[in-house]
Amino acid sequence: MEIKRAVSIYFSPTDGTRRVVRAVSQGLNAPDSLELDRTSFESRWTGAQLREGDVAVIGVPVYYGRVPRIMAEFFRYIEAGGVPAVLVAVYGNRAYEDALLELRDESRKHGFLPVAAGAFIGRHSFTDKLGGGRPDGDDLSAAGALGRDAAALLAERDAAALTLDVPGNFPYTPAADLPVAPSTDTGKCGGCMACQKSCPVQAINPLDVSETDGWRCLLCAKCIQSCPNGARYIGVPPLLEKIAVMEAMFSAPKQPEVFLAH
Repeated sequence: MEIKRAVSIYFSPTDGTRRVVRAVSQGLNAPDSLELDRTSFESRWTGAQLREGDVAVIGVPVYYGRVPRIMAEFFRYIEAGGVPAVLVAVYGNRAYEDALLELRDESRKHGFLPVAAGAFIGRHSFTDKLGGGRPDGDDLSAAGALGRDAAALLAERDAAALTLDVPGNFPYTPAADLPVAPSTDTGKCGGCMACQKSCPVQAINPLDVSETDGWRCLLCAKCIQSCPNGARYIGVPPLLEKIAVMEAMFSAPKQPEVFLAH
């Protein structure tokens, strides 16, 4: 096929996924581009109709080895029309487990034809000691190469005739539905509401930002990143214990993994 437009579709609360998706999209070397940022709650109410000549690059972060719990909203109002897709999962140097497989299945269910995929490393949302400084220049170069390889594949093969195999298990690893969320240091909070306004799932009470719905929270750390005063932090003891274990076990840098359809 002749690629006419690269369409970047992503959920990226702390920016790592966006950077990787953009690098893949640039690697497609399409003459036109479109970006659909599905991070904010409001953005997932907007629509788009993809067309012949489009190739989508779909990216999400990995939470507990799975895709975020917003995939129905993520794809809502996007008319895929059977266009090819390159899939991106960004994880915090622990493991991506079933995330790529789940993303492949979800993208197929919503009308895309997955032809390539990559698992990339980004800073863990809980700690700088896991994936700190990632994605780096080498990661983004690998992402660009994935885009170029996908374009070369599509120049020779029909996307509808391709099969993409990625690691993972089905049934997927059970989702870690725990009622936990970042805490608020009320002494530092200036009442600016940046955390509440930036939360991708509206988990923070607009009347009292020290109250966060732990069942709704993704632990994406967007609120921590958004607070200008450093008032939001991870303070739940069981979660702090888990972070310490992960830092001890998964500090060795991992490298991107890429997959092409056959």
